Formats: sequence, structure tokens, C-alpha cells
Amino acid sequence: MQLKNYKEQTINEVAGRVPEARHVLRAYHISASNTMPLDIAAAEASVTPDELLAVVEYRARRRARQAPAVREYAMEEELVA
Repeated sequence: MQLKNYKEQTINEVAGRVPEARHVLRAYHISASNTMPLDIAAAEASVTPDELLAVVEYRARRRARQAPAVREYAMEEELVA
């Protein structure tokens, strides 16, 4: 996985990658379609980029934990040893 620093990451990229990010961005009054770098948008919302991404990650993990488990069944011929 390749990580970008805050100056290379845009709000639009974060919102597209993490579905829950749109709710967090809206709470901070940041437009999810914004092409502004993450560090500048976070500064305008009076938070650090780390704090903003931590809230996004927390919401995404919480949502994933609440999602119902999906069961998949495999046919015997589909199993590979």
C-alpha cells in the first residue's frame, strides 16, 4: 500500500476511498467534492489532519463492526487443496 502525505492527498480522494468520510467531512463543514489538499482543508476546519483522519477511521471501523456478517458457501468442487 502506498501512502501519500497530507499535501498530496485531496479531500475528494479521501471521500472516494472511505465511504464514511463524507459524514465526517460534513460534520466539519468540508465539502466532499473539494479538490483542496487535506492539510489545508483540515486547517480551515480548525483541526489537524491527523485528527480528521482519526475520526474518519473510527467511523469506518465502527460502521464495519456493525455491518451484518456475510456467509458464503462453497461447493466441494470449488475447494482447492
